[in-house]
Amino acid sequence: MTDRLSTFAARVVYSAFCLFLLTSVGCESFSKNTSETPPAISVEAPPLPGKAPAQRVSQFVFYTDTPIKENAPLFQELTDLREQIFRDLRLPPSNSVVQVYLFDDQAKYERWMRYRYPELPRRRAFFIEQPPKPGVGWPTGLLVFTFRGENVRQDLRHELTHALLHSTLKEVPIWLDEGLAEYYELPPEKAGLNAEHLRAIRKGTVRPDLQTLEKLDQVQQMGRPQYQESWAWVHLMLCSQPQAKQVLLAYLQEL
Repeated sequence: MTDRLSTFAARVVYSAFCLFLLTSVGCESFSKNTSETPPAISVEAPPLPGKAPAQRVSQFVFYTDTPIKENAPLFQELTDLREQIFRDLRLPPSNSVVQVYLFDDQAKYERWMRYRYPELPRRRAFFIEQPPKPGVGWPTGLLVFTFRGENVRQDLRHELTHALLHSTLKEVPIWLDEGLAEYYELPPEKAGLNAEHLRAIRKGTVRPDLQTLEKLDQVQQMGRPQYQESWAWVHLMLCSQPQAKQVLLAYLQEL
């Protein structure tokens, strides 16, 4: 099926790419599947959010120190995001719990991330799929870490897209994982169109090459151009020709 996606999409869909670059007007972060052993506790671990009662929203459970109003518009938006992703991509809905740790500020968030995941680069938010490990008291499962800030809406949409995909798919190629997250991180009114990414492609900063993109197997290999190209392929497949969308949907079913 990987060959099917690369050959069909690169042959049939690529012909639409030039039109997309010229006419498209409508329809970061990091993800990591890690099984590394947690660091040895030599000093007191920074606290995770959790002073306020946990709040369940759809399949997401939020842990915070400062409560979020139950009727917050963001909660409804994230519920709608879940429904949109499963509907758009025709994926079987999952009820796997996604734990969201929302720190009050960036300093607390970065302190905890440096302590628990010192190997990770500095990012505003992370999705981590952490397998259970007996005898270890760290959170496991589908985890999202971020903090309250001006980008929290975008960051939550991005990382929860990763979590939703990983809650129902056996594996997700990195380019597709990040491309879908870049697509769905945008607010609903943008219909998946990232104007900054589009400008970079039109300027020639990004030169689309799906076969090369498919060979990437480490998130560390994904620079800004790779994120932009991944978004462009996802946008093209979801919003251009019906044949292109069908290839993507069939590939997702295979996964």
